[in-house]
Amino acid sequence: MSYVGYLSDLTHVSDHPVRYYLPLGEQQLSLNERIGQSIEFRYLGEKSCTACGRIVNKLYNNGYCYPCFSKLAECDLCIVKPHECHYHLGTCRDGDFAEANCMTPHYVYLALSSNVKVGLTRKSRGKARWIDQGAVQAIPIAEVPTRKLAGEMEVKISQLIPDKTNWRKMLSGDVDDVDLLEVRKQIRSILPDEYQNYLLNTEEIYEFAYPVLETLDKIKSLSFDKQDVIGGRLLGIKGQYLILDHAVLNMKKHTGYKVEIIFSEE
Repeated sequence: MSYVGYLSDLTHVSDHPVRYYLPLGEQQLSLNERIGQSIEFRYLGEKSCTACGRIVNKLYNNGYCYPCFSKLAECDLCIVKPHECHYHLGTCRDGDFAEANCMTPHYVYLALSSNVKVGLTRKSRGKARWIDQGAVQAIPIAEVPTRKLAGEMEVKISQLIPDKTNWRKMLSGDVDDVDLLEVRKQIRSILPDEYQNYLLNTEEIYEFAYPVLETLDKIKSLSFDKQDVIGGRLLGIKGQYLILDHAVLNMKKHTGYKVEIIFSEE
């Protein structure tokens, strides 16, 4: 059976294991039951901006045409560097976007995907963010009122804890043996007094399992920018990656690419 449409981020439900869906136009293709089957992607040579829908030759920032990348608030540098938020200076690209996405409660969290890392996310996106990163465990350590404040706290904590995930280790299932509660205790001791009132005391650690039959010894990433046809046996899904029998495909990276997808039980 085949399907045609423009790719976008995988969506998921926090079951055990996580349930994954591949949005393709109006369709939501359920993927968990496809694991073990053969899957083939045929890139059809067309790219569409995820914001305005315009057909373009090149996409930026995981799915945007250049004009949208240049003007939309969700593509501003402060999205990846929240401590540099400039809303208070009156120079935000879109005040409504900021009110809805940045001037809202945020978690600063610890996640264990490969090594333990510090990160931040809107409070409403906690589980979704951790699943997107392929975390097997996560715990929010602080709740703050704005994205900027979360970013400033993250910078402080990153002096002790990395703010990046080793995606190859994450996909291979190579996860450090770390006690998140103990790491949180260490973080509390280095944070200035101005952040102490935002710290959370929850003991609950969120745990996630992923639908993976097998992991790969060597992680190689595939791209439609280098080949028009990508296929293989689907061994599993973790984060935003499809794990094939010989390499992995980052779905987020290919947002906006038009493809035909063919599933086969053979």
